[in-house]
Amino acid sequence: MAICARFDIPRPMRGHWNKLAAGKAVETKTLPPKQPGTPDRIKIAPLQRGRAAEPAAEEALAAARGRASMRPVAERLVRPHPIIAGWLARREREIRKGDHIYDRRLKRSVRPSVFSVQERRRHRILDALFKALEAEKISVTESERLELFAASGREKIEFQLRVKLQQVRRPLTTDEREWYSYRDKDYRLELAETDALIFEVKTWLPAGLQRNWQDGRKGTVETMASDILATMLAAFPLMVAEREQREKAEERRRIEEQRRYELEQQRKLDQNRFRCLLEQAGRWREAELARSFVAALRAAIADPTVEIDDRPASEWLDWAEARASQHDPLASDPLDVFDTIAVVTNWTYRDR
Repeated sequence: MAICARFDIPRPMRGHWNKLAAGKAVETKTLPPKQPGTPDRIKIAPLQRGRAAEPAAEEALAAARGRASMRPVAERLVRPHPIIAGWLARREREIRKGDHIYDRRLKRSVRPSVFSVQERRRHRILDALFKALEAEKISVTESERLELFAASGREKIEFQLRVKLQQVRRPLTTDEREWYSYRDKDYRLELAETDALIFEVKTWLPAGLQRNWQDGRKGTVETMASDILATMLAAFPLMVAEREQREKAEERRRIEEQRRYELEQQRKLDQNRFRCLLEQAGRWREAELARSFVAALRAAIADPTVEIDDRPASEWLDWAEARASQHDPLASDPLDVFDTIAVVTNWTYRDR
């Protein structure tokens, strides 16, 4: 078990390990005194990058490893998968045609040639993986942009197996020296293939599942193919569970949003109806005020026969009383007030 211990001491000076390997004297720092509880032996281990797999992922991986079966990657490509066969046929057509093509990996125009050793390795690994996935009822497809997908139900996992590239200096050709200026440099920086392959799952995987495998001290991608298969098999049910959780959360959010919307609409409707009630009360008060004013006028006018605009004052008083009664919402059936309020909607008053 690795124990991570931190000591507040400066890092070695530059060139420390080279001098030590050459037998030269180096400056060393004395460790601070051991604190109580510190073990006598400490194993120094590299820092684990990325989050650790969750218990659910470990269980799913164990189950996938138990049921998944994958043949070892063959040394020769026999009866290639239709996708691989399509790549081979396309390259043969490009070679026969002889025109330059744009290499997306190298990001430059190249003349098509036979596949490199690393590309043939890539084909054999992918061929074995495609067939193992389809044996588990998982479809493998390629998009128009040459992206690879493994699909199970509604879930999709995008992945790629690529040759690791490195930047190298390429001497300028005669034409380049003549037509281009590179700031007095006699080389161009280009991408070139290395001897390493990298398998990468480009889709986010749940529960901290591993997404990258590459050639290294722990082995080659060929030896890791079964682990890649198990990881992808374990990912699908976890993705389904997470999608269902998201859908349930979205449904709860939608229901809550609908509930808030309905409450807001009910509040607005209630507010508009009360506004209508206040308007009816205002009309009733105005009608009462008008009737009182007309009664005061009738008492104050000594001669109701006096004509105003060819009409006697008595007719003007009768007109005023009639208009006040028309304005009064209680002049007829008082229940008509609630009939008026009942037809109010959220959109009756457009000024809010």
